[in-house]
Amino acid sequence: MKKEILKKIPENILNKEAINKLENKGVEIVDVLGKGHRGVVLKGIYNNKEVAIKIPRTDSPKNTIENEAKILKLLEKYDIAPKVYEFEEDYLIMEFIDGEELKSAVDKLDKERLLKVVEDILKITLKLDILGIEHKEIQGGRHFLITDKKTYIIDFDKAKEKKTTKNFTGAVALLFGEGRIAKTIREKLNIGIDEIKFIREFAKTYKKL
Repeated sequence: MKKEILKKIPENILNKEAINKLENKGVEIVDVLGKGHRGVVLKGIYNNKEVAIKIPRTDSPKNTIENEAKILKLLEKYDIAPKVYEFEEDYLIMEFIDGEELKSAVDKLDKERLLKVVEDILKITLKLDILGIEHKEIQGGRHFLITDKKTYIIDFDKAKEKKTTKNFTGAVALLFGEGRIAKTIREKLNIGIDEIKFIREFAKTYKKL
């Protein structure tokens, strides 16, 4: 891995063993995409295609790589999350989604595209509820990636399989609540107070089911 890329990862969290293992497999690390509480996400080239790679932080008390890979595998046939190419306990090689986080994309989308994104997010979260997968980080808008044609959900390191889930109600709060994203959606889609009340009441009823 090039030194300039290496410098983007603090020494105290860098999992050198995982990096060495990836490079020995022929993975070329080309960038650092993000650093979370439990892992570091890298961009790489593997088998002549762009990939995203998650490795655990060395200072994290919990390694969730295998759990995330398992859940992503369950979601593959629905095409709503990155596909898994390969994984072991200390790395996860998956599809690279070239998209923009909802929290920044929402300001740039035109009315027609935004309406489709809202629909996609509600469908994605409803599907997760039906499958009994609790994402746990729906709100905030960081984990929905918007591409030219599709919407994806990423980062399942805290996700769990549960009987009771809150993905859909979390999405309603994100899209139609009181935050900045919801305000932008209301303004761009010209959603009135009565419509918002109806949506929120529907979410409350859904939550009781």
